[in-house]
Amino acid sequence: MSPAKKSVKKSVKTSVKLPASPFYEVRRSKIQGRGAFAILPIRKGKKIDEYGGKRITHDEADRRYDDSEARHHTFLFVLDDDTVLDARYGGNDARFINHSCDPNCETVIEHGHIWIKAMKAITPETELTYDYRFEWQDDYEPEDVRYYACRCGAKRCRGTILRIPVYLRATIKQWLAGNDVPVPKKPKKGAKKVVKKVVKKVVKKVVR
Repeated sequence: MSPAKKSVKKSVKTSVKLPASPFYEVRRSKIQGRGAFAILPIRKGKKIDEYGGKRITHDEADRRYDDSEARHHTFLFVLDDDTVLDARYGGNDARFINHSCDPNCETVIEHGHIWIKAMKAITPETELTYDYRFEWQDDYEPEDVRYYACRCGAKRCRGTILRIPVYLRATIKQWLAGNDVPVPKKPKKGAKKVVKKVVKKVVKKVVR
């Protein structure tokens, strides 16, 4: 959970109870705990459900939960810089949609609402998933990454539900394998662009 960029003294209004979606039902999942499974054919681009929960500030979310608890963050969804939806309170079945590194759904924020939308045609009995893409924190250590290990089973699984910066991908792979190698230096912004420009100039000179 990232801290709010703007301070808000009061929580915004609690969201209303949302009606159940007709497109899926909750069952036991091989990925983790309970999951959402399609019971009707779902076309690509269809809004399957709205993510429900109590609207609270980032500071309130940090006060409510501790990282030493179970993976509660899977019920917290960042709406914007000021607001987080806490699906543990007033949430609907959308909170049971599991993470996958190769998902069939995506989340879309429209006019202050979070929608679960189909990225492809989905057949009945298929588990609904989307990529959680938890925000990376620079102070994360190997145990933090392993705490958020991914069990989606996809061929393209990156091993964690965290969104990993490109320069750390090789390091994270080592951490997940149990090798606590040191973190490489964070590249300076614009470093890639400078390298590309230099290479381009060299190529032009060679061609001439």
